[in-house]
Amino acid sequence: MKVNYELKLSVDIKEIKDALKPFGGRCAKVIEGDKLEYQVKDENADAAYQALKEKGII
Repeated sequence: MKVNYELKLSVDIKEIKDALKPFGGRCAKVIEGDKLEYQVKDENADAAYQALKEKGII
């Protein structure tokens, strides 16, 4: 599942990729300067979103 969210912080993409790894995340990238796009396994989409939200990234 590919998702897009507005970034709240300027964060190193490596840190985002590391945060998404436990959820099967892959292909994370920043597009248009302020949007995070990544792919994650469908069953882990909500957990990945919550993890990034708790870190204040999105």
